[in-house]
Amino acid sequence: MAIEASLQPGCSRRENGVLRRGLPSDLDAVRCILKESNLAAPSPGDVERLTHAQIGEVLTLVYELRQQVVAVLQWRNLLSEAEILGLAVQAEHRRQGLATLLLKSFLQQAAASGTHHVFLEVRESNRAALALYRNFGFQIAGRRPDYYRSPEESALVMRLSFPG
Repeated sequence: MAIEASLQPGCSRRENGVLRRGLPSDLDAVRCILKESNLAAPSPGDVERLTHAQIGEVLTLVYELRQQVVAVLQWRNLLSEAEILGLAVQAEHRRQGLATLLLKSFLQQAAASGTHHVFLEVRESNRAALALYRNFGFQIAGRRPDYYRSPEESALVMRLSFPG
């Protein structure tokens, strides 16, 4: 079962917000949040499917507050593996637990869907992200020199393996 199959719109509510899978209509908001966080934005042709995921497909989980997308987690479905491509929260909504909420929900769905490993890259200097990922059990698996641009920086490759 693909991770996306179990994410239903409005699957989790918190305060006045809704945690749900991303829709094609969210693409502009997702691009803005990723750009603001200095992460790669999806190319204009990338549109998430509304049905079951296909191998290699880029999928999105969003947090919507008062009908505005304020946080996003994008990943690539690789069946027994998943790759987190970006996790970002609008600046004015940071430090409210939204990244934790998105990551926790994603990892629960990944584990339940039979995913064995989750990978991601993170800027070496991003201490907040490193702490978040470590709190969820991610471990450093490698380093990619000069991976990021603007500013140029190396990435740490992190990996989480589910038991079993």
